[in-house]
Amino acid sequence: MEIPTGGFLRQWRKSLGLTQAALAERSGLTQSVIAKVETEVVDPRVSTVRKIVSALNRIQRPDQAHTVEDIMVSEVTALQQTDSVQSAVDKMVLGGISHLPVLSESGSVVGLVSEASLLKSDGGRVTSVEEVMRVDFSMVDANVSIGEARRLLGEEEVLLVSSRGVLVGLVARIDMVKALRNESKSH
Repeated sequence: MEIPTGGFLRQWRKSLGLTQAALAERSGLTQSVIAKVETEVVDPRVSTVRKIVSALNRIQRPDQAHTVEDIMVSEVTALQQTDSVQSAVDKMVLGGISHLPVLSESGSVVGLVSEASLLKSDGGRVTSVEEVMRVDFSMVDANVSIGEARRLLGEEEVLLVSSRGVLVGLVARIDMVKALRNESKSH
């Protein structure tokens, strides 16, 4: 991947009719950082350039998915550690759900119950989900790119999505397939 120069970013911003202040607001950076990057006064961090490029891409192609936040399922059904396996089974069957995050009393994610983990369990339906949940789940930030999420989903069944450390959604393989389908329709 070629890293864009400050001059290129300035031209791109101007071609979209944006001021530095407007780009700063969209990218979560300050206007002075945008100015320093564009005039090449500083050698920016990769994360700074990524925020600028992501904001410009979103403005240029608002109908296209850019991050996992754009494709995630935000209405997530979750379990508590003390819930029974029967409760997990009921939620999966009634909701048509294949993955249920397990939350601690404080609300942090401590595990994941999947169809596979239920099928592998020897416990009865009164067993708590804590005994059958997986603890090797993948959690990503809501700003992770579609490309990175796609790569991760090659290895994982589902990605739990967080923002500022709080669970805000999940992306399963089918969500990525739907995003790919929508992307091919828009071209």
